[in-house]
Amino acid sequence: MFDYDVLILGGGLAYVGAELIKNSGLKLAIVEKEPSHLGGVCLHEGCIPTKLYLFEARKLYDIKSSELISAKAIRLDLKSLKNKKERITKTLRDQIEKLLKGADFIYGYGELVEPHVVCLEGKRVSAKNIIINTGKSYSKSPNGNHLLELEELPKSLKLAGDDPLLLEFACMFVLMGIRVEAYFEEKSLDFVHPSIRSRLMKSLKDLGVSFRPVEDAPKEGAYFLHRRVPNSNCLKVELARDEAGHVLVDKSYETSLKDHYAVGDVNGLFETAHASRLQSLSVARRIVYGKGFYTPVYKVPYVLYTQPISYAKVGFSRKELEKKGVDFVEKAVSFRNFAAGSIYHTEEGLAFLYFDKKGFFIGAEVFSRDAGEVLSALTACLFSEIDLNMLSKFCLPHPTISEVPFIRL
Repeated sequence: MFDYDVLILGGGLAYVGAELIKNSGLKLAIVEKEPSHLGGVCLHEGCIPTKLYLFEARKLYDIKSSELISAKAIRLDLKSLKNKKERITKTLRDQIEKLLKGADFIYGYGELVEPHVVCLEGKRVSAKNIIINTGKSYSKSPNGNHLLELEELPKSLKLAGDDPLLLEFACMFVLMGIRVEAYFEEKSLDFVHPSIRSRLMKSLKDLGVSFRPVEDAPKEGAYFLHRRVPNSNCLKVELARDEAGHVLVDKSYETSLKDHYAVGDVNGLFETAHASRLQSLSVARRIVYGKGFYTPVYKVPYVLYTQPISYAKVGFSRKELEKKGVDFVEKAVSFRNFAAGSIYHTEEGLAFLYFDKKGFFIGAEVFSRDAGEVLSALTACLFSEIDLNMLSKFCLPHPTISEVPFIRL
C-alpha cells in the first residue's frame, strides 16, 4: 500500500496539474523544501518579480524619454518595490494553498531514495505516482536572486554570465539610473534572427549598458547569471539523464522509471513557466484519465523581456530552419512604416514570419514593445495550423502593435 496516489517533489508550477489530481479525488502530497518558496522560482525569483521590476523601470524610461512631458528628477524607491514584490508573492502563495486545499503539503528537503519513496528528515513517504518538479538554480552566488533582495539603488552593478536573462536585469537597473557593466557575449543570442540581434544589442548600448567580454568578468564584485543547472542531486534512484543532469523523459513526460514523471526545468525540454504548466497538466490528465497530451518544444513561445523593446519567438526560428535544411519563405515587416510604430515608440521593431513550401505558418520572431503580447496571436495561429492565405485575411484592432505582423501578408 502507498501513502499517496500522487506525490509531487517540488512546489513549483506543477500545482496546475495538482489541482486536477486533487479534484479527481486522488490522495495527493506536495513536498516543498520551504513553505516560503511554494510556487517555485517563477513566483519568487523569476517571472513574477522580474516583470514587476521591469514594468516599474519602464515607467521611468517612458517619462524621462518623452518629448512631451517635462519632469524633474524622478527616482524609484527600491525598498518599496521590494515590499510590493513580497506582498504579491505572499498573496499568490496563499492562493496556491487555498487552491489545493485538501492536499497534504509536506515541508522539508525531500529526496527520491528509491522507486516510489521520498525521504525527508528521516521520514519515508510513498506514492504510486511520483512527479519530479525540482526545477533549476544558479550554480554561483551572488546571482539574480540576490539582485531582487536589494533595498537601495547601488551606484553601479557588474553582471556576468551567459544566460540571456542577464539582459533583463541589465535593462531593469540601467532604466533605474544605475551604471551597468555586462560581461556578456552576443553569441549567447545566436538563436535570434541576425537583424533583430544587432538591433537588440544596439538598443541596450543606447540605454547605457556597457558590454565586456565574459572572460574579463571579475572573480568577485559581480552578480553571476550563468545558465542554471537542474536540481537533480535529490534524485538518488537510477534515472536516465543527459550530460547536464536533466532527467530524460518521453512524450508522456515519463522518466526511464515507470510511473515517475519529470516536468518543468528539470527535464531540460524548455525552460519556461508556461511549459512547466502544460507538462504538469498533461501528466495529471494521464494519471486521472489515462491519457495526456504532448506539446512539441517548437510550439512553446519564448520571450526575452528586455525594455523598452523586447524579443519573442514561437515555432521555428530562422536559425533552426536553416539548421534543419527546411525550405521556407520569410516574410519581414518593419514597424517603422506603421502608425503603431510611432505611437508606441517601437520604430525599431521588426517581425519575421516563416512559412513552409505549402504556405503553412511555422514560426515567427518579433522585436517590438511588448513583444510577448504581439506573439500571443501568432502562437494561436501556430497551434491552429493556419496557412498564409488565411493569415492574410485576419482583421485585428487598429492601431495596435499586434496587427503589424499581419498587415503586409
